[in-house]
Amino acid sequence: MFKTGNIFIDYFLGVDAFLPLLPVILIFIRKTYRKEQLNFLMIVCLLNFILGMIRAIPLLGPEKLPIVNNLFSLLELISLTQLFKPALSGKSKDLFNIFLISFLSVLLTYFSVKGWGIFSIGFDTLQSAIIIGVILLSLPFLVRSTALRIFEAPLFWIAMGTLFYFLIFILIEWVDGDNPEKTVLLGVASFVRYILYTLAILLCHPAPDRDMD
Repeated sequence: MFKTGNIFIDYFLGVDAFLPLLPVILIFIRKTYRKEQLNFLMIVCLLNFILGMIRAIPLLGPEKLPIVNNLFSLLELISLTQLFKPALSGKSKDLFNIFLISFLSVLLTYFSVKGWGIFSIGFDTLQSAIIIGVILLSLPFLVRSTALRIFEAPLFWIAMGTLFYFLIFILIEWVDGDNPEKTVLLGVASFVRYILYTLAILLCHPAPDRDMD
């Protein structure tokens, strides 16, 4: 696991690595896994937790990490777009589906030709921009559907957490080199992200149990 030399920051990053499990645990405790959108949220959290463990534990050589990063980034992109896509209106949803399918086709073709082990800031940025785009497209519909109760809508807090994280991710992605400041800043963004995800779960009303015959 990455060490900064500062005990407080190292403990913070250690806690931050396990934070994606908190929304997953709450989803099971509150039985909100019956809601489709929260199932996708749970997938996103588990993907990021597993990726964090793979990065922290040196089970793979450095040459294998880009393959894992590209694969998990692609799965996260699919899961997040499926999470927010139901909030889009009919025409916007159709256009976004066409764009997403086209982008995924290009991405898979590119990695198939160039290999999954390459690192591309451009593709990372584009994937993050697509996630930000689908969130921004879904927000007007979310605001109209919830009106003054927007702050009680779980999807709103999920959107805010995701938007905050990927905006920070894009900003630091273009900073040259690997340095502790980038790691800490991304850790703070991740912390805010999962705290807002946790708030979304706490605001979500569990589905009522069905009567057993």
